[in-house]
Amino acid sequence: MSSLLPFDEAAFAEWHKAQQQQVADYLRKLRLFDTDITGEWLWIVPHRAMLGRVWPKHGVSPKLWVITGVVPTDHAEAGAARTCRDAARYFALKWQMEAARLQKGNGGNPVTEDKIDWQDMGSNIAGRAEWLYELMSDDRRWTASGLPQSRIDHDVAQA
Repeated sequence: MSSLLPFDEAAFAEWHKAQQQQVADYLRKLRLFDTDITGEWLWIVPHRAMLGRVWPKHGVSPKLWVITGVVPTDHAEAGAARTCRDAARYFALKWQMEAARLQKGNGGNPVTEDKIDWQDMGSNIAGRAEWLYELMSDDRRWTASGLPQSRIDHDVAQA
């Protein structure tokens, strides 16, 4: 019998708000939208990851998939994935490819005063990609239509 910690609503609300701000800052920095945005979070693993879609506040297009949390904050065009589960798969595979590139070294970048351990960075990204891929592959977590069984997945957060 496992003993689950009680869910701290206040800590979750604070984390959730910080993640939303991180996504907004990320999208603003990349200048992906020239207007205010809105969206929906389809899958949340408290204190770990949030995956959803965003679009311009005064329209429906273009839509982007977004992910944030302890995973890299990232985005993908709406056409990259049909469902939330497909989006999780897309990000996991994208990060695995990026990790492989980083682990080979990044000799093309200019030399900086701070030495960057590209292999360590690649391992970190690879680990997060594997975590996400395992969750995406777990059929108990997903409906046949590619939506998560639970919008807020407390079980994964406790693991």
